[in-house]
Formats: sequence, structure tokens, C-alpha cells
Amino acid sequence: MDLSVWSILLRLLEQACLVIIVFYLLFQIKFFRRMLDGKFNLLDQLILAVIFGALAIYGTYSGVQTSGAIANIRNLSPMIAGFLGGPWAGLGAGLIGGVHRYFMGGFTAIPCALGTTISGLAAGIMLYLLKGKLGVWKPTLYAFLMECADMGLLLLMAQPFDKALNLVSVIAVPMILGDTAGIAIFSFMLHRHKMDL
Repeated sequence: MDLSVWSILLRLLEQACLVIIVFYLLFQIKFFRRMLDGKFNLLDQLILAVIFGALAIYGTYSGVQTSGAIANIRNLSPMIAGFLGGPWAGLGAGLIGGVHRYFMGGFTAIPCALGTTISGLAAGIMLYLLKGKLGVWKPTLYAFLMECADMGLLLLMAQPFDKALNLVSVIAVPMILGDTAGIAIFSFMLHRHKMDL
């Protein structure tokens, strides 16, 4: 594997860890702890959407510029919002991160914006379908598959195709592993919290 791919992966893993630290610190606050237990209302979902939408924007700005685009962990935060607060929280965070990414422009603007929005919404839908019983492996597998789908979306929508293919060959492994590792850590922390109840 190219050294640049490894260096991108390390940067993204560092950023994913920072998002997880913010998650951990937030949920030491009593107001947020009840959300971990699935006790949230529409206002709580809005608050989650805004906080994790802001973290999605951070994921874009802290990304690594490469091949005319940004390797990033933007999708991590909307997925966490969806797994915590359901479809509305995930959709809200995804829209905040996705719309921001769209207005930054570039040849990947549309697929990146769509991928971020879909990742949050689908995570929230998964929370409801599983009735809150996520465990560790289901969200981790979801993140892996969602990031693979995100790469597919880039190849389908970004033009010219040769440029998109070159980009995906560089960013696919770091972004897939970075977001998957982030969701795995988040899921483990959430699972341990529920076991301690």
C-alpha cells in the first residue's frame, strides 16, 4: 500500500478519536446521559443534530487534501447522531455536514453531500428497525458497508470518471477504515454503558 494512503489513514484515525472523545465528554453530562438510554424527544434530536452536524463540518475541515478532494471522517458524526437519536437526529446532522460540503464545491461535491446525508439517516432508521438493540458488530458492519457505498457513489456521480477512480484508489482504504474504527469504538462504549445499567 502506498505510504500516502497510510499517512492519510493515520490522520483520519486521529480525527475519529477526537470525535469519540467529544462524544465521551458530552455524555458525562446528565442531560445527554439519558439519551444513551433511548430517552429523547424532538428537541433532544435537534440538539444532537446540531452538535454532530458541527462535528461533521469539523470532519471536513480537518480532512486531508488529496487528488483534488478531501479524505475525511465527515460521515462518522451523522452516523453517531443516527445511532443515538434516530432518523431525525441522523438526517439533521447529515444535512448540516452535507450541505456545508456541497457549498465547498469541487467535482465530488454532490456525491459527498449525498453520502453524508444518507449515512446519518440510514443509521437512524437502523436504530429503529433494531429497536435500539445495536450491539457492537451491527453498527460497525453498517459503517463499513456505508463507506463502501460512499466510494461507489463517488465513482457513479463524480466526473470525469478517471479522476474519480484515481481519488477513490487513494481515499477508499483510509476513509473506510477510519469511519469503521470510529463507529466500532463508539458502539463498544455505548454497549458497555447499556450493560452497566
